[in-house]
Parts: sequence; structure tokens; C-alpha cells
Amino acid sequence: MANANLAERIELLVNQKETEVINIRRDIHMHPEVSGKEERTSGIVAEYLEKQGIEVQRCQNSYGVIGRLMGGKPGPIIALRADMDALPIQEKTGLPYASKVDGQMHACGHDIHTAVLMGTAAVLSTIKDTLNGTVIFLFQPSEEFFPGGALGLIEEGGIDNPKPDAIFALHTGPIPVGKIAISPGPVIGSVSTLSLRIFGRGGHFAAPHMAVDPILVSSNVVVALSSMVSRRVNPMEDAVLTFGMIEGGTRDNIIGDMVVLRGNIGSLNESLCVKLMEDLEKTVKGITEGMGATYKLKYIHGYPTVRNDPHQAVYVRDVASRVIGESNVIPCTPSLGGEDMSYFLQKIPGALFFLGVHDPESDQPPISLHDPAFAPDERAITVGMRLMSRLVTDAAD
Repeated sequence: MANANLAERIELLVNQKETEVINIRRDIHMHPEVSGKEERTSGIVAEYLEKQGIEVQRCQNSYGVIGRLMGGKPGPIIALRADMDALPIQEKTGLPYASKVDGQMHACGHDIHTAVLMGTAAVLSTIKDTLNGTVIFLFQPSEEFFPGGALGLIEEGGIDNPKPDAIFALHTGPIPVGKIAISPGPVIGSVSTLSLRIFGRGGHFAAPHMAVDPILVSSNVVVALSSMVSRRVNPMEDAVLTFGMIEGGTRDNIIGDMVVLRGNIGSLNESLCVKLMEDLEKTVKGITEGMGATYKLKYIHGYPTVRNDPHQAVYVRDVASRVIGESNVIPCTPSLGGEDMSYFLQKIPGALFFLGVHDPESDQPPISLHDPAFAPDERAITVGMRLMSRLVTDAAD
């Protein structure tokens, strides 16, 4: 546990830097960059870290940024990770600092994650002379798009020089500001992505009997697969199958010859994802053959399940209880959304927790991640900075 003077100093520094960090977040929010395109964001991060006197490594094969801060005293090596990429979504928040990039938006809170970690780096660099140990700041690109950006940071030595004793990350969540959610074990499921092409035979809309309508075939496939999880998965297990894109046809009076469907399968159980994908193909094969169509299925078994180390999850809970109060630390409900923080956790004990970003005084329900109206409460930023800073300083005790 950090001594009282150090804890008070962290609180003071966070409060002093609040406006600066919120402005950084708003700038990043106005200029979102999707996966693999985070050039501007990574440049802002790298320059900011350098101004704090932090050693910076710009990754060669991606827009990842790695910062290393050595404290004035020996101690544990702690890594903190944030993702930087945005999503291909048209923003509909109406905020004065809404996205200025057409069709792109920070709808998953990665601008919050990035700003929190930048602010944390500024706080810790200010107290580095009294800091025990070393901090590694991992700013990761491409979390939203397979194969992700975590493996790139790992390949470029992000967790090898030096190797951390523990790693922590946060993710925005639909819980009230001032609260966090943390649990040991699996907290974010494994995700597999699929691309399915269904081929029919084109024709005139008035002569469907002479064509094989891929839209009709696709509709049958979607309906059949939508019931697959409820009928082939033990009700005590968690799994989800969702199609996020269906594309086909060229105009209203033409029966096209191909439809493309893309979607995801998620589960806390990686082997269940694999089995569901195998069952999915059997279903697709049966329907397409029965309706005179053909198909081509491509799938990638993506991110592993995010599993929090039990001891580090307890550590996060204990630190958060001291910082924001025990009543504001709640168990998390596992998500099936996929997160490549899992790759770091396969190599280093650590934990990911959910940071509340919902205004508790609002009469509206929390807005989901990936919603074009997603507008997290910025009061969460200082909560995140305080917690991330203390996860480093308290580790020395």
C-alpha cells in the first residue's frame, strides 16, 4: 500500500492534470483512426511521453508505442496497457468535440483508455524519484481488427526488456462513474470471425424459378444459424453468434448471384468457439445444397479468452477499495466481445478491469459500446488515472 504522503501526492497530481488530459482525450476523439491507421494518435502519444522524460520506443511494424520509466528505487516491474484504435462508425452523439472524420468514431472508449494512460504516465514521471521499480506503458494499435496489435507489441520486445512482474489494463464499461468491475478468471470471451459467401444463379426478378436466389438462401442460413446456439450449446455455458454484415444484390429488379455475410462467434470457452464453427459449416452446407446454391466459408479463430490472474484480480480489488471505496468495487459480468489483452495475460500475470463511464444521474439507460451514440462520462478519466497510478505505486509494498 502506498504511504499516505505518496497517495496524497498522486491525488493532487491527478487533479492538476485533469483538464489537460480531458483536452487530450477530446482531441483524439475528434480525430479517430481505425485499426492499423493510428499514425496521428501514436505520434501524439510518443511526443507526450518524451516530454515527460519517459524513454520511448516507436514500433517498426505498427503504430504501437512503448514507454519505459525507471523509478528512483528498485522494485517491481509493472506494465500498463491501453488500446488506441477507433471504429468505422458514423458518430451520432452531437457533442461539440464529435468526430471530424466521416464514418469513423471512438465508440468503444479507446480514446478514454489512451488518455487515462497518458495521464498516468505524466503522474508517475513526476514522482519517479520516489517510485519503486519500473513502469512499462504499452500503447497498442489495432485491437478491433484481427489479428490485433498485442502480438506486434510482444514481437517488438514490449514485455521482454525488461519483463514485467504484472500487467494491468482497463476498459470502459456501462456501469456508473466512480465504480469499477473486477473478477478473477475469464472476463472477456474468445472470438472467432467468419466470412461466408453464398453463390446462386442470377436472373430476372419476374422469373425466380429460373434463378437460384442467394438472398433467399442467405435468409434461410441466418434464421437457421440464429437458433444454433440455443439448441446446440449447454444452457449453462455462454456463447453468441451474430452477423454484423449482409451484402448482396445490385438493384431491385435483378436477382443477384452472390451474397456476403460476415459475423462473429464468441464464448468464454475457446473450444466451444471451434465446435460452433464446425457445426455452422454443416448447417450452411445442408441449406445451400438443398436450395441449389454453393458457398465458400472462411473463418479465423481469433483472440483467446481474457483470463484475469486470481491474485492480480484481488490486488486490483484491494487497491481500488482503498482509492474509490469498497462499495464502488463490484464483480464484473463477463463479456463475449473479444479482447487481445488476452495475449499479454497468457505471458504475464495480470488483470483487466471495467471502468464505469455511465452518468449515474442520467435518466437514460447506459449506451452500449459500438453504438454511434456512445458518449462516456469524462469524469471517469481521473478515476482511471488514480487507479492505474496506484496499481503501480502500491505494488512496491
